[in-house]
Amino acid sequence: MSRESALETLGETMRHLRTANGTSLTAAALAAGVSKGHLSNVERGRDSPSWDLIDFYEASYGGDGQLWSTYVETVAGPRRRQQRTAHPAYPIAGDESAFVADVTVPDGTVMPPGFRFEKVWRLRNTGTVPWIGRHLRRLGAPGGLGIPSSPVRVRIADTMPGETVDIRVPLKSHILPGTAEIHWKMVDEDGFEFFPDRYYQGIFMIIVVEARAPAPILQRLVPD
Repeated sequence: MSRESALETLGETMRHLRTANGTSLTAAALAAGVSKGHLSNVERGRDSPSWDLIDFYEASYGGDGQLWSTYVETVAGPRRRQQRTAHPAYPIAGDESAFVADVTVPDGTVMPPGFRFEKVWRLRNTGTVPWIGRHLRRLGAPGGLGIPSSPVRVRIADTMPGETVDIRVPLKSHILPGTAEIHWKMVDEDGFEFFPDRYYQGIFMIIVVEARAPAPILQRLVPD
């Protein structure tokens, strides 16, 4: 399926969810904080939706994750550069990493549905290879009723050998009560994993959603 056709399919699904919920285009645009014209173009497959807009449709109109797979492949997923014809030779000799700490939100934190927070991990470049132009990519669908929502990938600040880096990911807890575990891997601009045969789980976090849980008091767990 071409990107254009996939955008049309994504927009059609968004329109179906909205109309099935009995919400007008005007009301949806107002609630989502976008212009009516832009939203109309998104639903017609002419404009690319943002992560926030997909997240809004999923949460507001009962998407149950069905929008995410198309969105990831057509909009947010890594698109390989045309000049690259072969899989890069990863891992690179001398490229090493080590987990240092959960800086915020320890595993098992209990929170209410739809709670927004920032997860921060600290990693150290323990090898001899500079980390330049790297990203942290989420594995699997980046949201759904029982799955916390997040960007598909975030930039990792350039990190020289011996340095540490704090990687920040904005998240929103899932809507349905229960426990969720989500994973990320380090990738290049084209989406290839730097450590394909090591750290197979990547870095991950576990959160617990309870319907009447109070908002947790979030604080840094380790010093800067």
